[in-house]
Amino acid sequence: MKTVYLRGRSGGGPIHSIYQELIRFPPEGYRFVTDNFETMRQQQLEFNFFRTIENTSFIRELWHEFKTLQYMGIKKVQSLRTESKFNADLVYASQQLLSANFPWIVDFEYANALVNYGDIRLSRRFVKKALSSKYCRKILPWSDWAKRTLFRSLNCDLFKEKIETLHFAVSPKSFSAKKDGDKVRLLFVGSTNLFNLYNFEWKGGFETVEAFFELSKKYDNLELIVRSWVPSEIQEKCANKQNIRILSSILPERELAQLYASSDIFVFPSYLNLGMAILEAMSYKLPVVAVNLYDIPEAVQDMKTGMLLTPPPNVPFYIWNGAPNHYDRKLLQKIRQARPWMVNQIVEKVSLLIENSSLRRDIGRNARHLVEKGEFSVKRRNERLRRIFDEAIAL
Repeated sequence: MKTVYLRGRSGGGPIHSIYQELIRFPPEGYRFVTDNFETMRQQQLEFNFFRTIENTSFIRELWHEFKTLQYMGIKKVQSLRTESKFNADLVYASQQLLSANFPWIVDFEYANALVNYGDIRLSRRFVKKALSSKYCRKILPWSDWAKRTLFRSLNCDLFKEKIETLHFAVSPKSFSAKKDGDKVRLLFVGSTNLFNLYNFEWKGGFETVEAFFELSKKYDNLELIVRSWVPSEIQEKCANKQNIRILSSILPERELAQLYASSDIFVFPSYLNLGMAILEAMSYKLPVVAVNLYDIPEAVQDMKTGMLLTPPPNVPFYIWNGAPNHYDRKLLQKIRQARPWMVNQIVEKVSLLIENSSLRRDIGRNARHLVEKGEFSVKRRNERLRRIFDEAIAL
């Protein structure tokens, strides 16, 4: 049994669900070991400080540049001091670069994640040097879109052979499928972290609720479940609606699984890139309604594994290298202005699924196959990871 040390990002906190799946379901012949670096109290102090900075517009841009350079300096010092822990055969660096003399591989959500989601142009030399190192065995973007952001960010000629897309995966789910009934249940899942104030908005929560109000005028057999912290204005709008249920607290894993299993359509018009929530919904045979942005269409294929919404025009979703433009405050303002555009599309797409139960089932089956046996399956991921680990260790 070979050991891979999973080195978490310096932000600390709970391990991302992507890596939880890796630890729970490793490739055959391998095991992962890891550790945590930060306490929840430290995270809250950082959050309060960063929110203060973010709300001080005249220094926001300078702060992002400083934070990026500071992060890269810390990473260099840390990696020089890091030894292969737990007598590991290989280090798996989670979205960070190392400068050390032992074999390592790195993954990333998109190119800017390698520099703490800052401006990668500020650290191009460091990034190229780290990725060109003979000790960097493999570079694993989470998607083909992520890979394109790296190629657009810098000249990758010295290490392009190391780059290989590795889609993350969710484990197969065992559940009793919901039988067709009188009611059609829509499900929206966001964050229950009340400190993550904009999460509901970024994930399309406002659009989902407004679209449901419109759909309820057309159909009297609908129900909406919102598993998320929601702003007070949404609480007030939904307070007297008997066909809307808001669950704002953390649910046990079994209860959350039951929510997915008992739903018919997963409405998730998020303006963020592909996350585990979409794949989780697919694993429960739910047709997903999502926005055609970033790497989402690599999983949600229109009319096959889900329904894709066209992003509103004249909204700057991307920056120069194709990465998300999330630090631009004007982006959220433009998204708000385009809300009717998105609501109309959600109503149109969800109406098709409501009226055609056969279409719902077909799309749900295709989605389940994608995450159970296809590109986003644990089986497919582990076949590739085992080869990648074997080759990295043998070099």
